[in-house]
Amino acid sequence: MHRGPCVSPIHFMRPYLPVAVTALIASALLAGLTAAPPGGSPAVPDAKPAAKPEPADNSYCYVCHANYEEEKLTQVHQPVGVGCERCHGESIKHSGDEDGLIPPDRMFAKADIDAFCIACHPEDQLRKRDLHREWLVETQRDETCNECHGKEHRMKVRTRHWDKKTRKLIKDDGVRMMQKDSPASGGKIDP
Repeated sequence: MHRGPCVSPIHFMRPYLPVAVTALIASALLAGLTAAPPGGSPAVPDAKPAAKPEPADNSYCYVCHANYEEEKLTQVHQPVGVGCERCHGESIKHSGDEDGLIPPDRMFAKADIDAFCIACHPEDQLRKRDLHREWLVETQRDETCNECHGKEHRMKVRTRHWDKKTRKLIKDDGVRMMQKDSPASGGKIDP
């Protein structure tokens, strides 16, 4: 029984063969351009150097935390695009809380500091520097990266204390900026 002309798969591909052959030739040429010559490195088209990151904008935080603007930890990180937000989160509720009772989105218990720092400053890179190598080998568990880097980053006077893990307020000085009985409001709050 004959069902019609025999049609091979190549018959259906015939209109696409020039395109397929051209694609194969182009691929081979591109591979040849980027392949390493004997004893050499592959030819790579001139790549643009990575763009310099924009400095971080910490101005939103400096409204209340102006003391950090001149701090060394901030001055090192801010120009390369690492600002308060990178470590402490966006902290919108914290920033909008005139009484300072809402903690930042992210805080660090002492045991968590080094792991966070090493996420951006890998240990293998730190080992290349003498002081860091010694510190990494002889680390005491009561020492953290900010024992040397960022001593100023700890507030000398804290009016609010939060549990760093749970973010619950542990104690505060009782001063409220937005309540009638606050010394800051003079007993009056505008509606």
